[in-house]
Amino acid sequence: MNDRRSGFSIIELVVVLMVGSVLTSIAITEFNGVSGRFAVKGARQTLMSMHARARVQAVEFGQTVKLHVDPGGDSIWLSRDGEVLDVLDFGKEFNVDIQTSTDSEVRVCMNPRGFADTGCNSFTSPVTITFVLASDSASVLILTLGQMVPS
Repeated sequence: MNDRRSGFSIIELVVVLMVGSVLTSIAITEFNGVSGRFAVKGARQTLMSMHARARVQAVEFGQTVKLHVDPGGDSIWLSRDGEVLDVLDFGKEFNVDIQTSTDSEVRVCMNPRGFADTGCNSFTSPVTITFVLASDSASVLILTLGQMVPS
């Protein structure tokens, strides 16, 4: 009689588990790189959406709406007549750092006509805002009349 059992040997199982763990570690490394790129691009798109919201609210309410970008706190917020309308913390939401070409807070004031009030803005020449996460980054250029251009 043949007393042999069918199935896998312990060595075969160990080899399969090792190959599986190597493939999983490669996939996780690739996923982390992709998630960083998505985070910085998402942060850039969110800033551009907040800018559009500031412009729309200024036109709708007939009052100046200010968009504040704070690189120290990695946050942005909208205000109208001293009242804060919305705050977004990019450090918590996207895990990204905000950097500005001026190394200080940037304020864009959208007037009721739909463009920036150069007398209220905190800058007189174009400003670059960069979102950084590890080696990934995405930037936006804010022009003096309030236009935002992805760069």
